[in-house]
Amino acid sequence: MSIQRYGKWDFRAVDHDTAARARARLKVQGAPAEPERAAAVVLLREAPLRVFLLRHTAKEPFGVGDGGPAPGLAEHWTGAEPEADRKGRPSRYGFPGGRHKPDDPDVAMTAVREVEEETGAMVALQRAWSRWVTPEYEPVRFDSWVYVATLAEGFQPRIRVREPEYATWVGPEQAVCQYGGQMSVPEATTLAELARYSTVGEVFAAAEQRDMTPILPRLVSVGGRDRLVLPDEEGYPPAALERV
Repeated sequence: MSIQRYGKWDFRAVDHDTAARARARLKVQGAPAEPERAAAVVLLREAPLRVFLLRHTAKEPFGVGDGGPAPGLAEHWTGAEPEADRKGRPSRYGFPGGRHKPDDPDVAMTAVREVEEETGAMVALQRAWSRWVTPEYEPVRFDSWVYVATLAEGFQPRIRVREPEYATWVGPEQAVCQYGGQMSVPEATTLAELARYSTVGEVFAAAEQRDMTPILPRLVSVGGRDRLVLPDEEGYPPAALERV
């Protein structure tokens, strides 16, 4: 069963005004934009189990990376207002990641490259965890692979690029409980899933059994409330604007 809530956060809730803008946008667009390939990486260490979390200023970190912010991503992926930094700029939390580049042999290498560019560290072991596709109503869309990974011996991640303003190692449960409102749906969901495990070995064993079918959230209205639903869930519409 897919995770919808964790702690005080309802990952799938969409406020009415945001939902109205999303529906209007897709009607204007006509056809959904073609998704770009992207990757995000959850760096792991122990003991106990910890994830490496970045705070980005004024952009949505998931599946964007170099090339600048993608318009509208923050609207559909999060239901809360972003936290402000000391200068009053909106901040969001997430993982190292970014767009696939033509020189990348595949999206797995995109993940490795993004970790090195953003943190200066090299990946030792890496496994695919999930694959998320941006809903059809966004003007810029991503087919984003989420990986779990460990660092090569002797490497410690640090901030190398200008965009991330803060980085920390934190337990997945603490991360989602404390920062879930400032994360994308895929990132918050990933952390909630990882909170079930105690060791890196358990996470990697679970990754071997994961279903990597793309997850395409769609917007529905349930009892007058707007929500994102996932494939195979009750009420998942066959088209982007059905039942809305």
